[in-house]
Formats: sequence, structure tokens, C-alpha cells
Amino acid sequence: MVKGIPSSPGEGVGPAVILSERSIPPDMRVSSTDRETELSRFQTGLRVTSEYYRKTYELVKQRIGQDEADIFDGYLEILTGGDIEEGVQDALEGKPCISAVEAVLTFCGETADEFAEMDSEYFQQRAADIRDIGNRLAEAICFGDILDVASLSEPSVIIARELSPAYTVTLDLEHVAGIVTETGGPTSHAAILARSLTIPCVTGAEGALVAVSPGELCLVDGGRGVLERNISDERAKRVRENNRALKRDSELKREWSRNTEARLNSGEALIMKANISSAKDARLAVEAGAQGSGLVRTEFIFMSFNTYPTVDEQYEKYREICAILQPYTVTIRLLDCGADKPLPYSDQRPEENPFLGERGIRFLLSHREILADQLKAVGRLHSEGFKVQAMIPMVVTVAEIRAVRAILQDIYPELPLGIMVETPASVLRIGELARESDFLSIGTNDLVQYLLAIDRGNPRVVNLYQELHPAVITALDRIVTAARDADIPLGVCGDMASRPETILALLALGVRELSSSSADIPRLKELVTTLDIDFLADIRDELLISDFHDQNLRLLTQRIDDLTGENGT
Repeated sequence: MVKGIPSSPGEGVGPAVILSERSIPPDMRVSSTDRETELSRFQTGLRVTSEYYRKTYELVKQRIGQDEADIFDGYLEILTGGDIEEGVQDALEGKPCISAVEAVLTFCGETADEFAEMDSEYFQQRAADIRDIGNRLAEAICFGDILDVASLSEPSVIIARELSPAYTVTLDLEHVAGIVTETGGPTSHAAILARSLTIPCVTGAEGALVAVSPGELCLVDGGRGVLERNISDERAKRVRENNRALKRDSELKREWSRNTEARLNSGEALIMKANISSAKDARLAVEAGAQGSGLVRTEFIFMSFNTYPTVDEQYEKYREICAILQPYTVTIRLLDCGADKPLPYSDQRPEENPFLGERGIRFLLSHREILADQLKAVGRLHSEGFKVQAMIPMVVTVAEIRAVRAILQDIYPELPLGIMVETPASVLRIGELARESDFLSIGTNDLVQYLLAIDRGNPRVVNLYQELHPAVITALDRIVTAARDADIPLGVCGDMASRPETILALLALGVRELSSSSADIPRLKELVTTLDIDFLADIRDELLISDFHDQNLRLLTQRIDDLTGENGT
């Protein structure tokens, strides 16, 4: 058994699929005396890799869309364009003859280095592509195949060191029974993805990659935070039968949610939105009864392209989302790349501490043409009558809001513009920032991380990531007050909007708009219908005088237990 951090509830069972770079054996890189043999190995690897990219292109096109699939079509063009083949053949002419693997890695590595040094942004962005193609080609030469998770043959347990946002583009999510990562915590992107799709997930499971063998039948218990090995067929059968029953129950709850308003027991209406990254997510939000989206993560949309998307390309993506979610409001977060969400084609250099580096509005103001293009795409939608608004990430000063408004003034001055409150500076200056904004949205994941100086992706300190810490409660209360004083809408789009205990705290503090994963909306609606104003007021008073996270957690847990007991559930 491997222990980790509970990150997405439920049990999932299936054979283990290990996601890690396959190490090239040293003897595959040594010099060879047989040029013809090495050429034959190269040609075989070239065919395998070409077929891999063709297959991936078709699968991504079918599951996600043409734009996303074009990335792999571009890889195929580079692979089969002749330059790599010519370069490898020239390298194999040497005396003594080097191996095909060494020739591929050397040629692709040197070419990527040359591209990275060019003045042309286009060629700089192709450097990472060339390296990836070289690695896949070397893998095919060495092993005769390429590890392919785009087409899993059966529901499987994915085990990886980390699961980056870009990697999920090719993952066959419909056949993922569970996710286990050695790094990260409940607010990592792997965990957020898993919860949005109701996939059991355990993060921070150090040693999982070496503890489990590929194909071994495993069970992921996301509620307890454990990965179990050597599961019996009988137990696996029971888990699958239970999951089928839970799926049927979930479908009934989604239907109930679609036809039920989010309203307190005392009659006050709430707004429950969904955090989304694509048109597919928007459809899931509608099925769950969401009232629009409080967060469109545009970095995921940017990742579906192999270079910065044009105004028209962005417009089409955003328009599809807005059309699905009509007549509700859609909040589009301006590009927040960097830190744990790097763009493969970005010119951002590695940073020692990327969470405190050039990300969010800092990146956008140093790349104003990218910012202007995104504002043009969103503004065009607003001018056509869609209920859409733009949100600035990582704000620390009013000057950043004014800089964005200055660009809007020349193109779409009527576009509503708000900010994501997620830095200590934005909390301390919230009154001034609120007066400059059309709305506020609290990004609790980063806000908690920065307030408490905790790396939320580090499993060694994840226990100190305390969403109910008195400093967090005080900050939230301050933000709610500022929004009320400025008479502007306030929502929460962070992970605190996804769990009963933290939602109870948010509602008690005065938040009335919540944006969570679509999968969470039905059960959260069930919770809010049991609450009334007086009940919430009592909780607020106790939260504001508490000195400890654990004390707040016990309070909220007990209140929820009391509610569910009263309702016989």
C-alpha cells in the first residue's frame, strides 16, 4: 500500500499504467560498426513514430477538436519533412558509425538549440517540438513502440510523478479509473481535473512509481488517500459494481439539479456556476444545472494550439462556450500562464520560483500584443450581445487594472472588467481595487498559498495548507465587505467553492456566488437548500473569533453533521 493525500473521492480499480520517460539503455547509444543495421532501425522507428502521431491526431480530433489535433499534425509534418531523415543519414556516415538512437538525439538536440537562439519567435517556439519529436523517435527505435495513453484498452489507474495540464490533452480520460501522482496536493491540476470528472485521485504518493509494476491490478481510494496493490478479482468486481450504482445515482442528482434553483432554506437565491476549460466542460456544466461559468481557464485553450492563437481563433473558442451557457454570464480569465501552467511555445525563461515570477497580468503586460488580442476576442463577443466579462489574474496594484482598461478604451470600452483576488497585496488594498473593478472573484487556491507561504504542490507541507486558517477567514471577510461597500458582484472560483465545510464558511461570511467543478454542483445545491440566514450568521460570529484552523474545521463539520442528521441522510 502506498499512502498519499486524499484529493478526489471515490474508488477506482484497474491495471496500472506508469507514465514516465523510458530510459534509453546506454548500449543503445554506443557506436556501431554496421551502418545498414542502424539505418534499418531508424527507418523502423520513423514508421512507428509517424503512425503514433497519425493515430494521436485522429483521436484528439475526435475527442477534442480540430485545433487541438493540428498540434500533432504539425509534429507529423516535421517528422516526415525530410530534414530529420537527412540529418540522421549524414550522421551515420561517420567513422566509426554512431547508433541510430544517438544520431536522432544529437541531431534533434542541436537543431532545437539552434532554433532556441534564433530571433524569430516562431522558430524559438518550435525548439520544444523538435526535442519532443526526437525523444519519441528515439523511444520507437529503442523499444519498437511508443508508450501511448491516448487509447487505453480498458479502465486503468494512471501513475505519474506529475500530470501537467498539457499532458492531459492526449489522455484517454474516459478510460481512466484513477489517478495517482507522487507530487502535488488537493489543489494541484491533476486533483482539480480528477474532481471535475469524478475520477478518484491520490496526490503526494511518494514512491508510487517504483512500488507498482505496469499492468498490476490496483485500487485507488481517493477518499482515504491510498493506492493498494495486488487487488483480487473479486474485490475489483465489487468496486466496479458499486461505481455503476453510484453513476446511476449521480445521473439522477444531475437531473434534479438542472431543475432546481440554488436557494437557501430561508428563501435567498444563490448563484452556482462552473469552472471550465473547454466547450465540452460547458456542456457538462449545463447538465449539472450550472448558472454560467465563474472561471474559464483560457490557458488550457491556449495549450490546444502550437502557437499563440489569433483573435479569430480565440473568438471561435470563446463563442462556442458562451453559446452553450446562454443566457448566463461567462467570466473569461485572461491568460494566466507560467508557474504550474507553462505554455510549451512561450518565450518564458525558467525561473527559480515561478509562483512568484512572471505570471498572470505580469506576463500579459510584458506581452501587450497577446493581451490586446485576447481582449479583442472577448470584447467582440460582448459587442454581439453575449453575457461575457474579462477577469485579470494575479493583480497587486490598481495600475495593472488601469493598464488593461487603457487597452480596452481603444477597442471595447463597454466590456466588464474584474479582478481575481488571490494575492496578499490585493487583500490589503481591496477597497481601492474594488472601486476600479466591475466585479471581484476570489481565487482561493493561490490566495491561501500566498497568505500562508505554503507551496500547495509540495506534499511535505500540504498539511499546512489550511483554508480555514484565521488569517484566511479574516482576508475573506475583508474582501466581502469591500465588494459590498463598492456595490459590485463578488464570487469565489477557487477550490473552497467545492467542499461542504468551506462552502459553509463562505456563505456564512456573505458570499452568494460560487463557481466549482460541474461534478460538485448537485451535492452542493442539496447542502445549501438546508441552510438559513440565522444559521449562517451564528457560524460567521464563531469563525471571526476563532484562533485555530482545526477549531474552525470542527465547528463546520459538526454543523454539517447536524444538518444531515436533521434531514435523515
